[in-house]
Amino acid sequence: MRLFHVLWAGQAVSLIGSSVTAFAAGIWVYDQTGSPAAFTFMVLAATLPGIVLLPLAGALVDRWDRRRAMLLSDAGTATVTLLALVLVSVGAFALWQVYVVAVLLSVFKAIQWPAFAALVGEIVPREHLSKANGRVGLAEALGEVLGAVIAGSLYGVLGLRGLLLLDVLTFTAALGTMLWSLRRMPPPPARERDRAAPLGGELSAGWRYIRARPGLSGLLLFFAVHNFGMQWVIVLVPPLVLSLAGAAAYGVVEAVGWAGMVLGGAVISVTREPRHRIRAVLTVATVQGVLVVAMGAGHAVWTAAAGMFGILAGYAVTNAVTATLWQRKTPQEVQGRVFAVRRMIAWSAQPLAYATAGPLAQYAATPLVEPGGALAGTLGRVTGGGTAGGIALVFLAAAPLLLGIVAFTALRPRVRRLERELPDAPGPAAPAGAADPAADAAPQPAAV
Repeated sequence: MRLFHVLWAGQAVSLIGSSVTAFAAGIWVYDQTGSPAAFTFMVLAATLPGIVLLPLAGALVDRWDRRRAMLLSDAGTATVTLLALVLVSVGAFALWQVYVVAVLLSVFKAIQWPAFAALVGEIVPREHLSKANGRVGLAEALGEVLGAVIAGSLYGVLGLRGLLLLDVLTFTAALGTMLWSLRRMPPPPARERDRAAPLGGELSAGWRYIRARPGLSGLLLFFAVHNFGMQWVIVLVPPLVLSLAGAAAYGVVEAVGWAGMVLGGAVISVTREPRHRIRAVLTVATVQGVLVVAMGAGHAVWTAAAGMFGILAGYAVTNAVTATLWQRKTPQEVQGRVFAVRRMIAWSAQPLAYATAGPLAQYAATPLVEPGGALAGTLGRVTGGGTAGGIALVFLAAAPLLLGIVAFTALRPRVRRLERELPDAPGPAAPAGAADPAADAAPQPAAV
């Protein structure tokens, strides 16, 4: 666990810098355009390329030393951020360049995620996987909270340039801990057969593994639909708050929301997982759907903050629980490919959500609730008018989808019985003379 904690600390510091950059870039785009559509297109640029490339990244990660794959990802991300800093410093940064930077960062993130997820399974003993995954989620949440607070409070003072410089400095922590760990980790398991196999055939291996297990494929369908509805909401929270208040209020809402994930991650990292894990995932999703209804009906800064607190606290639990499931149910030698396909499918609808949420709120929902609009006298009385009212109407439209997919999944027995029906995959080989402490451990679940 010592190696894990060193890597975890370096990645946590780096995540703070990445969050600062993402937050500052969002404010910069909205300041330049005043358009929810432009904002959501930036999020799309930061997401879609990585999702498309995940199968290739997963296949490569299974061939490479996963530590070096993470080092490549961290170095590439730092280089792109440094390039953006140079462009801002010389006054040559334009809106289209923000999208290019977002695309490049997304590509490197596609390598980093399956590499780190598989590396955790290699270096962490099985009996500590749940706590380790909880701490990974805690680091992500802390990064978002501190990033929101730092960027929200310092954007007016430092601007985009100063915050990009801060991000570049934080990457030294990630690179330093990776270099330190490279010298101290045991050699990775040999995967010569993977390296000798044709790469084209390996790209579909992850999907074949999942498709042969209906419980896992059913769980992925749930996350794909649920993520679509939730991203309609999450991607529109910044324009909602910026239209109601300003950058400072946006920073507070983001900090409060991610504080929920910090709390959830802290709890799951020091306690036992829920006994019935699939049931826990569906219960969390139900609560999230109810919170979306409250956010749409309230359409105020405080309801947005409270709703995001509860939604992200729930994600901390879901992500830790489901990550452990996938690590237990997937053999080490194919984890990179399986985890990459898992995330690609679960996130497959997100780009569509990002591409449609902004235009839907701006060009369709807002006119409906404006004075004289078709819904002004009905739902418009609940949501109010203007941009905030249009966004609130999108929230109310997302809620039935979120609650419906929970009910549909709960009725599928192969998903409900996944933990009992699908046996654990063999764990990594223990050192000579050591017992496998998790040989009799119960099955566990997956976060997407």
